[in-house]
Order: sequence, then C-alpha cells, then structure tokens
Amino acid sequence: MAGLGPRPVKGYRVVLLGSVAVGKTALATQFACGSFPEQCEPSVEELFSKVIEVNAAPALLEIVDTVGAEHLVTLKDLYIKNSDGFVVLYSVCSEASFEAVRPLRERMGRLRGPKAVPLVLVGTKADLDAQRQVLTAQGRALAREWRCPFLEVTAKSKLMVDQVFTQVVREMEALAPPEEEVPAIPTNAQDTWPSERFIG
Repeated sequence: MAGLGPRPVKGYRVVLLGSVAVGKTALATQFACGSFPEQCEPSVEELFSKVIEVNAAPALLEIVDTVGAEHLVTLKDLYIKNSDGFVVLYSVCSEASFEAVRPLRERMGRLRGPKAVPLVLVGTKADLDAQRQVLTAQGRALAREWRCPFLEVTAKSKLMVDQVFTQVVREMEALAPPEEEVPAIPTNAQDTWPSERFIG
C-alpha cells in the first residue's frame, strides 16, 4: 500500500517582476505572511516560501521578490533564465508601470527562447479607483496578446492575492515538459499504466 502515501511536494521558483513601487513586496508579504507592509525597505531581493494546494496536490513556492534588482540587469537576467514561473506586475495607478511590462516580456522571450513562458499578468492597487490610470480592459487585452492569465489585486485587503499564485502554479504545470509530468513506469507494470496523463 506504499502507493497510497502522501504525494510528494513539487517545488517551484516564482519571480515577481515589475517597476519600482508597483507592490511586489506587498503582494509577496500578504501571500506568504498574511500581513501588509506599510513601508518596504529596498534591498536587492527578498525570498518568501509557502506551500499551497493546487489541483489537489501540494506545491512549495519559493517566491523571489526582485525589490532592488531593477537596475541590476545581469541579476535580473539570471532570475528570468533560471526560474520556473513569473508574476509580471504593474500598478493600475501608473501608466508608466504598465508600459514597462512590455519590454520586460520581450526580454523574457529573448532569454527563454521560443517556448511558452509560464506567467501571470497582475494589475496591483485595484482599490485605488480614484487614482486609476490603466483600465481593466487594457490589462485584459495585453493578457490575451500574451496568452496568459490576468488578475487585478489589492494586497492591502488580500483581494485576489492567493489566486495569483494558484494561477501561476497552474501555468507552470500546464507548460511543463511531458517527461516531468509522467511518473516513472515500474518494469513489472508496463501494461497497467495509462499511455497519457492529462492535466486537470
């Protein structure tokens, strides 16, 4: 009955990318720690981790918050090359931050090659309607162009915060190479295993 034991936890590294002050640290802190930081001290990076359940299986997320890495191009390129998934953020209160995500996505394409990149597009500070400069429809249109999920979030009240990370895990699993999704076939049970495993 060894096969009925707990399923192994999959580990993923997720990087938060976006302009300064879009709310990367607030999103990560609210998700991992359940609190909202009123002030964030700049540093090169912050690391958070949390286990969540997606598609009835546990997933361990290591979240890299690129707090002060915006100007460290080599470091940011390493994050993009060596991570499993991405959350690309802009503030709905800043049109400049929205414009900045396009060259960021192009850079990801150059560094990662032609294969699809697991990412979620996120508009932050959705509660600040009076200061809004980027319409929800603009975010949706860009996500359709990139063929990725899109969410608007409010880290202060945790609105849609958990869904961001659930979605990025689903994207990573959907785009994983087949050999990573199919378990090893025991030599004495070749005829009993299905030929394909569908992602649900």
